[in-house]
Amino acid sequence: MEASRSSVCIKKVSDYNTVAVTKAVSDILDALGYSGDCFEGKKVVIKPNLVRKMEPACGGTTHPSFVFAAASVAKERGAADVLIAESPSGPYNEGALHGAYRVCGIADATSEAGASLNFDCNSEWLKLAGGKRVKRFHIIRPIAEADVIINLSKLKTHGLTTLSAAVKNLFGTVPGTEKLEMHARFPEVGDFCGMIVDLCRLHYERADMINIVDAVVAMEGNGPTNGKPRKLGFVVAGKNPFAVDYVCEKCVSFDGKTPTVVISESEGLFSRDAVTLVGEPIENVRVNDFVMPDSRKGLVRFLANARIMKLFEPRPTVNGSKCVCCGECVRSCPKKTITLDLKKHRAVINTENCIKCFCCQELCPHDAVKIKRSLIVTNLR
Repeated sequence: MEASRSSVCIKKVSDYNTVAVTKAVSDILDALGYSGDCFEGKKVVIKPNLVRKMEPACGGTTHPSFVFAAASVAKERGAADVLIAESPSGPYNEGALHGAYRVCGIADATSEAGASLNFDCNSEWLKLAGGKRVKRFHIIRPIAEADVIINLSKLKTHGLTTLSAAVKNLFGTVPGTEKLEMHARFPEVGDFCGMIVDLCRLHYERADMINIVDAVVAMEGNGPTNGKPRKLGFVVAGKNPFAVDYVCEKCVSFDGKTPTVVISESEGLFSRDAVTLVGEPIENVRVNDFVMPDSRKGLVRFLANARIMKLFEPRPTVNGSKCVCCGECVRSCPKKTITLDLKKHRAVINTENCIKCFCCQELCPHDAVKIKRSLIVTNLR
C-alpha cells in the first residue's frame, strides 16, 4: 500500500444509480491497489458527511448510494464488520443520530447493504505525537476503534475553510457540540484550518484510510449547507486525504485558495510533485466557474493587517423574513453571541463578539442566515 499513498484516482460517474456507483467504487479500489487483504477480517467504519438533516437532493450530504456502495464492497472483500458512524453538528445522542440517518437517506442504504448504523455515543481521547496545534483529540468511539476508515465525503464549498472534501470531513469525528468548543478555541481561519489538518493527520497515521469524495453532484456558493447543488459527474479518491484534497481543489479551479491544502503541503503531508493521477486527467473534469462562498470572495484573504482586516471582513446576518426563531443558531454559536428577540420574532447577532466561524449559517435549517459583505469590498470588485 505504501506505493499508492500519493496515488489519486479520478473517475467519471454520471448519476447516483446504485449499480453504477457500486461498480465505480469497486473499480476505484482496484485502481488504487486495495486488495482483499486490506479488508479481510477487519473492522471497517464508513464516515459519511451528514452535517445536518438534509434530503440527499440538496447536495450538502454524502449521497446514500455511496454509503451502500462502500458498505457492499467492503463486505464483499471480507470485512468482519461494517459500521456507518457520524457525529453531525449539534447534540451527539441516539435521537439526533436516528434523525440524521433517516432524513439523509443513510438508514435505508445501510440496511440494504447489510451493514450497521452506529448509536454508541461514547468517545475516547487519542494522542497525536508531534501535533502542531493539538496534542490530543476527543474522538467518537467507533472511529477511534476502527481498523479501516472509509472517509466518504462530499465536495462542496465552505464559508470558513473555502472547500470541504476529505480533510474537512473528519471534523465530524469530534463529538457533537464539542465542535463548537474547537471553533471557539481556534477562532482565526488559519488556526482553525491548522487544527483540522492535525485532526486529519491523527486518523491518517493511526488507521488504514480510504478517502472517497462524492462530486457527482457537488455544492457551490454558500456551502456547506446553503449553497446550490451542481452536477459535476465525477469521484476523487485516494489513500492520502491531503493529496486527494489537492486534486479536488484543482478540479474546481480553487488552486491555492484552500487553507487546509496550503497548510498540509507546507507541513510535508503531501507533495504535489509526488501525486500520481489514476483514471481521468484533471482536464477532463475541471470546471472554471465553480462559485466560491461569499465569505471568501473579494480582498479579504489578501489583507494582513488585523485592524484593516476588520473593515473588509464578511459577517453573518439574519434575514428576518426567513427566520422562525427556532434557536438553532443560538445553540450552534461557540461564542454565545446570538440571542432571540421574541418581540421581533428573529435572531439577533452581536457582531462585536462574532468570530466569523459561520456555524450559524451552516446549521440554520431555514436558510435565514446570510453573509453580508463589506461595502468597500463590494464597490472595489
